[in-house]
Amino acid sequence: MSSTYRISAVRVETTADDPHEHVTRVRIGFDSGTGVDRATVVSNLRRPNGDRYDIFANGALMDVVVAPCPTCRFSDYITTAPATTTSNDLLELRRY
Repeated sequence: MSSTYRISAVRVETTADDPHEHVTRVRIGFDSGTGVDRATVVSNLRRPNGDRYDIFANGALMDVVVAPCPTCRFSDYITTAPATTTSNDLLELRRY
């Protein structure tokens, strides 16, 4: 049975080519630990019965999805829906 988790903070890294940020880890709720790595989030989102993630940012609740990065060729980029925009509201969350 899957659950939905609210992401409250992110850890990012800057890419080497065409520098821009990619989320590498996320914190769930009030957790103060190291968080969940990107690969786990991607794996859950790709499984039909896997866990789901959302965020509350800029006054709106948004689903987290996996999509190709709009800047580079990375295909396991985690972003917010709709994936048709280049805006990634995950990047607006608190950093840790």
